[in-house]
Amino acid sequence: MPAIMEGLKARVHCPMCTRTVDGLAVPEVRLGRSRLRVMPGQKCVRCSASLDAGYVLELLPETEQPAAVAKGRHRAA
Repeated sequence: MPAIMEGLKARVHCPMCTRTVDGLAVPEVRLGRSRLRVMPGQKCVRCSASLDAGYVLELLPETEQPAAVAKGRHRAA
């Protein structure tokens, strides 16, 4: 069963309006190759087209990525 990952903030090319918009990307590994894919189900904020056919241009800096949520016990300070 594949691991469920949260998306990483990225700049994504919309194939319908040919603009670069913010979106979420997920890493995909197949046969030793790793790629970034657009997370399915997203819509372009400018033209409302599906971004499923779009491609990831770049990841946003680490400072703009969502913080990882740790599950389990919290450490006492």
